Amino acid sequence: MSSGFNSDVAVGSEVFHVQTEEYGEPQFNIVTLVYHGGRILHRRNSSYSDFAATPEYSEDALGERVEDQHRSVIEEVRTGIISIPRSAQAADTDESHGIRVRLLNANSWLAAGQATLDLQVLRRSDDAPIRDAQIEAYLSGPLEKTHFKARTGADGLAQLRFAVPNTASHGAELVIRADAGASEAIDEIRFVLRAKSKSGAPKAES
Repeated sequence: MSSGFNSDVAVGSEVFHVQTEEYGEPQFNIVTLVYHGGRILHRRNSSYSDFAATPEYSEDALGERVEDQHRSVIEEVRTGIISIPRSAQAADTDESHGIRVRLLNANSWLAAGQATLDLQVLRRSDDAPIRDAQIEAYLSGPLEKTHFKARTGADGLAQLRFAVPNTASHGAELVIRADAGASEAIDEIRFVLRAKSKSGAPKAES
């Protein structure tokens, strides 16, 4: 991920969170998500595969596209083009709605620069495991491009293992997102990387 933006947008008494990220090869996508109350209200995907094959392509030009899409969606939120559906407003009062992703080894997932994420996706209403949910993990820092993915089994469990590079900066976030295939069935957790230890490996805090 070479560029990305996060903005909180206040509209009256409501606060929306707009997040735009660029996914490089092989996806070549710019993805913007609009959150309200922890749920995704709007998703916009823009492919730039054709643009990437032209002489005009550069990291700066791509960054401008990412920023333009981010600002465009913010404007649609502010003008009411993207608003809170009645169904979503009702769901905001129902804590049992949707799914939740759990990091089962929250106190030990990072050791000596190696991440091992033991994850489970459950339905909020009854804690039933969610099968075949997609889990994605990535570092939010500007130098990190690799996204790690897995799908849950019948027990709702999945594991991701990967090296956390020493280039991961203090304050960067590990983002873990679970998607059960519907806009209301998404959950996300984040961990902030702290300063490096003497061994050179980053540490983490939730």
